[in-house]
Amino acid sequence: SVCGWLPLYHDMGLIGTVLQPMYMGAHSVVMSPWSFLQRPVRWLNTITKYRATTSGGPNFAYALCTRKVKPEQLASLDLSSWRVAFNGAEPVRAETLAEFADTFAPAGFRREAFYPCYGLAEATLFV
Repeated sequence: SVCGWLPLYHDMGLIGTVLQPMYMGAHSVVMSPWSFLQRPVRWLNTITKYRATTSGGPNFAYALCTRKVKPEQLASLDLSSWRVAFNGAEPVRAETLAEFADTFAPAGFRREAFYPCYGLAEATLFV
């Protein structure tokens, strides 16, 4: 299943959270961007609750979770189902990925899940 909070007017939100899962016949959970921004742990709680295998966002989302999720919140997370943690729409920073992976490893997050990616906007720039 897919879990996402990205706005649907953004290509990563629309394609990654709605169109691709619909095409594949997969379950998709869509949450409000404001819910994530107000309390980043909500994203990780939703991944835990629905056993999402795919989710992601821009680099800032991973950095925000690392800064804002408290140890007592971390203890209630199970991120072991998360197999594809895509990261794109802005520069992907190795230090952010390392900090997130180290912070959330006790909750079952695997560093190998990271999938840095570029969207249509970035690909257009390359062309």
